Amino acid sequence: MKFLIDTNICIRAIAGKEPDAAFLTKAINENALVLSVVVIAEFLGKALPKEEIAFNKLAQAFPILPIDEETARIAATYRKASLQTSKTKLLDCFLAAQAKQHNLTLVTNNRADFRMKNIKVQTP
Repeated sequence: MKFLIDTNICIRAIAGKEPDAAFLTKAINENALVLSVVVIAEFLGKALPKEEIAFNKLAQAFPILPIDEETARIAATYRKASLQTSKTKLLDCFLAAQAKQHNLTLVTNNRADFRMKNIKVQTP
């Protein structure tokens, strides 16, 4: 099983907070991690220099998913469906779309952000 991690997992894991740090360590050791360009932008946009160094090591070691047209179309479907109820943020729609497109389990601490029924979502 491969995992696509949400930004909140990176933030907590790099800060050493559990259970996120243990989850990330296990995913790294099992070579079961995939990153998103969305997470890169969100994380680095607020990272301190020490956090940026740790994150960049992670980003160099694992695949990074781009946002292509297929991803954008899936995200648009999720976004349109959410506008009537939860108003899911567009960046979360992109993450969910990448998880769907690549058959990945999305790992987050904010399950409520990912109400899509056709993706796998779990907490650490």
